[in-house]
Amino acid sequence: MSEGITHIWRHPIKSHGREPLESASLVAGQCLPGDRVWAVAHEASKADGSAWVPCANFSRVAKAPQLMAVEARYDTATGKVTLTHPTQDALTFT
Repeated sequence: MSEGITHIWRHPIKSHGREPLESASLVAGQCLPGDRVWAVAHEASKADGSAWVPCANFSRVAKAPQLMAVEARYDTATGKVTLTHPTQDALTFT
């Protein structure tokens, strides 16, 4: 029996939605393009963008399970991200 990749999921914003991909071009030693490019810092975060900080500085599913319902779409041509949630209006931004 042959095993292989059955699904590819990209998360443009860490813990804030995922999107299915039909295919992806990968480069050795690099991440999936467009995956976890951004994260959302919470009000107590020490992140200021100048250096790497632990994930505890960002909102994430482990602390906010309702984020699991978010879906994301990242348009690489325009740089726009659209987030949708079953109980919220869609949000599109660059």
